[in-house]
Amino acid sequence: MEEKIYITRKSNLFEHSNGRGISLEEWSRFAGRDPEMRLDNATTVTLDNGSTYTYTSPGTAIWLDRLPGESAPREILFDYIDGAIEVNDPDARTLDKIRHIAFKLNSRIFSETKRWTEELPVSLPAPAPGFLSIGLFGSLKRYLPRIGYFFQHFAFAPHPNEADKINE
Repeated sequence: MEEKIYITRKSNLFEHSNGRGISLEEWSRFAGRDPEMRLDNATTVTLDNGSTYTYTSPGTAIWLDRLPGESAPREILFDYIDGAIEVNDPDARTLDKIRHIAFKLNSRIFSETKRWTEELPVSLPAPAPGFLSIGLFGSLKRYLPRIGYFFQHFAFAPHPNEADKINE
């Protein structure tokens, strides 16, 4: 099932008021500063006959997701549309990047499928202590991905201090 994720400042996905969106300049500045992103301002589509068609799309950025052990990065499209950033069918790593971007742009995340629309949390919930039931090493093994997310989100962010966080 196709899922679309939106990064926006609107209070709900169906709000049509102007002035609450992420500006093109703001998004371009953020994507230009992030070393993992490439600002293309164009979208390339592969047609059924195998040929490609490229059209101008201001604000379109590519996230170069480097998987461990892979030489070439995966290219994930972040499309800027009317004050929101849209990503189609994200996986868990892409959702982490979306949360990071939403946090830095002081915005919200909405998920939309054919059946429902819901708001997703911008930050991951804090892990509950489970040392007594699992043991020290089992608990650490379970929380290592969250610890890694913490360091990726805060320690290696392109804008590490709160002064760079963009306010409404």
